[in-house]
Amino acid sequence: MLCLATLSILLAGPPATAAAHCPKGGDHWPDACFVEQAGERYVKRQYLGRLKWNRQGYALVSRADAFELMAVNRQGKVVVPGIYHTGDFDYPDAERGVGRFATPDGKCGYFQARGFKVVVPARYDVCRAFHDGRATACTGCTRYCDDEDCHMDHLVGGQADQLGLDGTVRQSYPLATLDTVCGSPERRKLTQRAGTTLLQCVRDPGPFDHLR
Repeated sequence: MLCLATLSILLAGPPATAAAHCPKGGDHWPDACFVEQAGERYVKRQYLGRLKWNRQGYALVSRADAFELMAVNRQGKVVVPGIYHTGDFDYPDAERGVGRFATPDGKCGYFQARGFKVVVPARYDVCRAFHDGRATACTGCTRYCDDEDCHMDHLVGGQADQLGLDGTVRQSYPLATLDTVCGSPERRKLTQRAGTTLLQCVRDPGPFDHLR
């Protein structure tokens, strides 16, 4: 077990030579502002005074070399990594403050913005945002969008959980496969756009289509 003195040295990291690279406020910090210890990421101790803390004792930091937003506590530990913050229903506008986050291994979960507490650990492959008190998350699944802006999506394969805002699983069910997601393989249309596979379900012809 590491003694406290050793841990303090590790958290401090090597002597700072370019403190200006970790600007006040926590915006666009490079990896040099952090240190890894026992599988956890910390802000180096000499940079903690550059962060803006809220009343609960947490601060937000964004990375310069990755579009990542994270929450850290007073000890500098990253308590919520990979906060989703670009969508209309993500932090800081997530429903009832329950937002999504992702870990470096690609798994996702949910956290409560008030206090930055993890509500659902990062154990899912795809996490949808909360709407009307419910969110769908799945494992062993693939998310397909129907257009480049992903106005609608399809979760295909694997197992899905419907979650409540408190993180409890309200319902579990298997997801449709690629052969059944559109009802039949003939109605499924897969296209490649800008390196992304889009999935559209072609509807059956209607009796008045010829009038269009």
